[in-house]
Amino acid sequence: MKRALPLILMTVILSACAAQKGGHKAYLERRGIAPETSIEEFAHCRGYGCKHIDQVSLSKSQWREIDRIFRYTSKTPKAERAKIAKAIGVFETTVGDITGTHVDQYGTFIKLGTYQQDCVDESTNTTIYLDMLESKGFLKHHGVSSPAVRLPIINSGRWPHQAATIIENETSARFVVDSWFHNNGAPAEIVPLKTWKSGWKPEKN
Repeated sequence: MKRALPLILMTVILSACAAQKGGHKAYLERRGIAPETSIEEFAHCRGYGCKHIDQVSLSKSQWREIDRIFRYTSKTPKAERAKIAKAIGVFETTVGDITGTHVDQYGTFIKLGTYQQDCVDESTNTTIYLDMLESKGFLKHHGVSSPAVRLPIINSGRWPHQAATIIENETSARFVVDSWFHNNGAPAEIVPLKTWKSGWKPEKN
């Protein structure tokens, strides 16, 4: 395990650096994922660094649960972010039952395996989910942007970390949408990018 850590670390660092170039469509393309995400069939990453990419389709009834979250237009960006956080959790639960990632545990080194996900898997999947929400017209106050990165020394923390992001239309403020901190199926954490860059993490962690 100790000998594998430098390789994992280097992979994450290189992946993270690539994530910052271009928009979220360009990021997905670099991951080998069609930039024009379709709500009929979409990619799903697992196994650390998108080592395994599954193609997933959701039924009308499965989509209905997500559609229900956005039944009414949010009056404020903050209210919309709360819906986005909830929707990411529903996506993870639904897709996890299809791909086997329902067993995924929070963090990166808690448990390894082909059905576990690191921050690259999590942020890529979340970016895809956000892209689909935008395609369905659910995002009225936000747009989707490429994943953000925080690095040790430069930012904060012991390890590089990556998370999906959204931009508030009215203020251009950027927020991370981070599902990595919790086991599969929990609502995502959404915080200002600047706060996240400083090393933010949920209190329980």
